[in-house]
Amino acid sequence: MKKKLVSVLLCAAMVMGMTAGCGKDSSEAEPEQQTAGGDGTAKIRMTYWNSEDTVKSLLEYLKEEVPDVEIEFQFIDNSNYDTVVDTQLSAEEGPDIICESPASALKHAKLGYLAEVNDLGAKYSDAGTSVYSYDGNIYALPGISWFEGIYYNKQLFEDNDIEIPTTFDEYIAICKKFQELGIKPLAAGLKSWEPMLKNSMAFVTADYLSTDEGKSFGEDYRNGEASLDGTWNEYLETWSQMITEGIYTTDMTGTDHDQALEEFATGKAAMFCSGPWDLETITSKNPDLKIDMMPFNGTKASDGWLIGGPGCGFAVNESSKNKDAAKKVLEAISTVEGQEAFWQDNQGGSSYLDGAEFELPEAYASAAKTLAAGNVYCPWNEWGDAAGAHETYGTEMQSYLLGEQDISQTLKNVDTEVKELLEK
Repeated sequence: MKKKLVSVLLCAAMVMGMTAGCGKDSSEAEPEQQTAGGDGTAKIRMTYWNSEDTVKSLLEYLKEEVPDVEIEFQFIDNSNYDTVVDTQLSAEEGPDIICESPASALKHAKLGYLAEVNDLGAKYSDAGTSVYSYDGNIYALPGISWFEGIYYNKQLFEDNDIEIPTTFDEYIAICKKFQELGIKPLAAGLKSWEPMLKNSMAFVTADYLSTDEGKSFGEDYRNGEASLDGTWNEYLETWSQMITEGIYTTDMTGTDHDQALEEFATGKAAMFCSGPWDLETITSKNPDLKIDMMPFNGTKASDGWLIGGPGCGFAVNESSKNKDAAKKVLEAISTVEGQEAFWQDNQGGSSYLDGAEFELPEAYASAAKTLAAGNVYCPWNEWGDAAGAHETYGTEMQSYLLGEQDISQTLKNVDTEVKELLEK
């Protein structure tokens, strides 16, 4: 993973699978394909797994900027988004503009379902387009990104003279300090597989994947030339102090995300791992809470790392009857104004468009240096067709926490799942 592959400008974000959606039910019948209206406007359909509220300002902008194109927005729940879209595309039907994850974009590009968007893609950084590229072509535009770090209660840190850590050892030390003070160091909803996935992978990123030694691991892994077991073990053994020091505990497997958020928002815990999608909920529960975000750290001092990257890319259906109109919409999105419209409903994230830069909210002041350094990375985005196995990794790490298996067996189980997915 080269530095250029993780450079991030500060702008708009929507979060893959993290933002709760509401809208049109995905079980509704396939809308009739329409190519033009009586007034000469082209009619196209755009699908996304996030609700229309998360693109409201963008759709309003597009209505003004591209008046000769009428966009029908279709929400499909994330739980069956891939299934619905796959079925439609395989029948040479489906939406004109498809919001794609890096994994689904690779799959659809290989099957010939997507039109190349190289000219527009040249306006974006490699950090955004690399995960939407296949065989030398770009098949989706990285309109959004996401990141996750460690929210912390500034008042608790200040009142107890605790400094922000710059290494993993310092982080463990401040967790112990809070424990001695009778304060829960970290609220975590380990009923979900996501917290241990992201926290542990952030450490592996800082200590291995971001180094010269580990920068090619993602590519090697998706090509079947590397394995987690035998490579990640030593790093996760070090990270396991999160468990041995009682920061992650077995009883947390009975706590869900909302309960953990509540603990942090009400001052019962000093820290909470999450991203911009939770900020409004946290502050609404406790408007007086002084909140900031710190990055994850490795064993050596650095600017730190955030877990994140492109969560959705805009792609054009190769079989679209209005391909030119769809590309015209993508061209409008690929402007600073288009990105700003995106940002209006999703403040706190990042844009990969050259020249698109927006003010970072105060709640991310301690992560500003990390973001400016481009230290934002999502390891499983580089797993290709096996990207979905990141959920297996998370559930296997839950089993490790519960003492049901050691690190080696944990990683072997993930390797097995990845191998099966890559062989399909």
